[in-house]
Amino acid sequence: MLEAVVFTLQILHASDLEGGVHAIDDAPKFAAIVDALEDRSTNTVVLSAGDNYLPGPFLSAAGDRKTFRDDGLFNAAYNALFGLPSQPAAEAYAGLREGPGRLDITLMNIIGFDASAIGNHEFDLGSDAFARIIDKDFRGAGLADDRWVGAQFPYLGANLDVSGDAALADLFTHEILVSTAFATGPAQSLAGESARPKLARATIVMQGGEPIGVVGATTPLLESISSPTGTRVRGAKSNDMDALAAQLQPVIDALAAMEVDKIIVVSHLQQLHLDKALIGRLRGVDVIIAGGSDTLLADSGDALHPGDAAAGHYPFETRNADGDAAVIVSTGGGYRYVGRLVVGFDAEGRLVPASIDETVSGAFAATEATLAALYGGNDPFAAGGKGARVKALTEAAKRVVTAKDGVVFGKSAVFLEGRRGRVRTEETNLGNLVADANLAAARAFDATVRLCLKNAGGLRAPIGEVASDGRLMPPQANQATGKSEGGISQLDIENALRFNDGLTLLTLTAAGLERILEHAVAASAPGAAPGQFPQIAGLAFSYSPNGTPIVLDEAGHVVTDGTRIRSAAILADDGSVEEVLVEAGAVVGDPERRIRIVTLDFLADGGDGYRFDVLAEDRLDLRKQRLAGGHARFSPPGSEQDALAEYLADNFSSSAFSDRETDAAGDTRIQDLSKRSDTVLGRAGAGAGPVQTPR
Repeated sequence: MLEAVVFTLQILHASDLEGGVHAIDDAPKFAAIVDALEDRSTNTVVLSAGDNYLPGPFLSAAGDRKTFRDDGLFNAAYNALFGLPSQPAAEAYAGLREGPGRLDITLMNIIGFDASAIGNHEFDLGSDAFARIIDKDFRGAGLADDRWVGAQFPYLGANLDVSGDAALADLFTHEILVSTAFATGPAQSLAGESARPKLARATIVMQGGEPIGVVGATTPLLESISSPTGTRVRGAKSNDMDALAAQLQPVIDALAAMEVDKIIVVSHLQQLHLDKALIGRLRGVDVIIAGGSDTLLADSGDALHPGDAAAGHYPFETRNADGDAAVIVSTGGGYRYVGRLVVGFDAEGRLVPASIDETVSGAFAATEATLAALYGGNDPFAAGGKGARVKALTEAAKRVVTAKDGVVFGKSAVFLEGRRGRVRTEETNLGNLVADANLAAARAFDATVRLCLKNAGGLRAPIGEVASDGRLMPPQANQATGKSEGGISQLDIENALRFNDGLTLLTLTAAGLERILEHAVAASAPGAAPGQFPQIAGLAFSYSPNGTPIVLDEAGHVVTDGTRIRSAAILADDGSVEEVLVEAGAVVGDPERRIRIVTLDFLADGGDGYRFDVLAEDRLDLRKQRLAGGHARFSPPGSEQDALAEYLADNFSSSAFSDRETDAAGDTRIQDLSKRSDTVLGRAGAGAGPVQTPR
């Protein structure tokens, strides 16, 4: 079989880079790993499956004028990248400007990404922000006045329609171009090329004289989980893989008609099982790089980050719709892993599975140990290397965000669980803490609010550290800022709650609340980590993941009744049952009785598929009220970040939060009946915590 290999390709890949606080340390290692691996193979493509940035302190740091404009950090970075003189001149950059997200895209430019899928988080700040990050801003005849260079690689989404998006329509091309046609560097600026595209359905990356086709696929749920302003999903707006394949196949066929016989799909579907379902419906595809799920695939010889465990073997071997061999690869996000697939192709462009050597391919953790193995005694951060150039920028970002770590609002004696695989599948102590804080803030304004329901997708990181032996630790001391062990700082809060959604009060009927709960667990399934999964306060419920999930049409009307919610109750402040909502799967009492709740404005607007617009009334957004400030001044009153900061200052400034994380079998607010028995309606006063608000 190996004799059939006529071309070998190295694919270095990542997804969900989502620069957070840990990117300050991990991104330079990631870049150095890519630099080393590129030297070990002749033909290399570097690809991302999307979600390359995320609102939060790291993204915002790039908006610091002094650091990135006045001190010339961006000028220096791009003059070095393009081999331009270091001193300002007509033929060098001197006026590149700061802007949120521009650091994230600069790291990708330095690392050398050839293409990326469009993820949902690219739209979190709206289409205008996406455009400002990836598009160029050329000024004048030379380079000195240029304000931004944009992404030097294409963003791909074959199932998206941007024709109605004023911010993005002019950046899109229907043509399938080589990846270098999207670059907007000094050559394009000096030549006066002002109309280069940034978005496409697919691109071709040339390596070793061979065209490598790359097609992008974005989650069909984009419009319900992010904030595009005019960009629409083509075809079904649900996880219908037949419908998605129907959108992708014509683009794949177009590549084949251009005599491209090695094709990669960079896919941001958020659940690995969807990629597994998709690849069997596509003809001509060799590799899917799966994004959005943070699923770590690795082989037995891969050294992982402490506390991490592989969810499956790297790569996942399967077949495409032609019956030819194909593979799916995926790694953990946040610059924590570089995926490496070295694979051979035969004379017909078919992937040869036997060419994949697990001692060569796999997941490379961004750790000192990995760098030592790759570099030996050499410096991974030697001047001029990718690691050094990325580190210069992340160290600058570190200076911007470090001051925030010295502003402490409360204490925790335990690790606060906000990791994706836990917080999107079960109750967690961080989910409880944030929901309690939201409920307290809401009750301070309206004492009739009974409960809080928020989406787990809004929790972006844990608060605490994972030790080298895998132990989960509370927040650690930071000598540089004077932060003591256990301190929960402004930086911790901003990093965990990066979206900083506003709090919204709504009134539901009991029947409407039951329907909302059905939706909250409708996407829960083995291997899935849906963002709509709830974290709650003032409420407890049990659900059976084996029950029928609720299905709604586009108007929010029930197509299929859900049967997953088995019990639900509103709780008193001591944790005892105050009012039964659901028993044995049926609403108890008057289904039309009114219940005041607090949720997030994102959900109230229809985010994550919640249909409060159909089910709720009497909406009031706390951010729009004239609320008095409290202990915290860094975030607007009525926002999640402010609510958590105030709650910590009021309740955990002297005595530390101490509710340890439990596994699903020990959870009491959200009871998964595949893991434990139902005790929701038998709850006695359990000391639910110091919500301490008027009733």
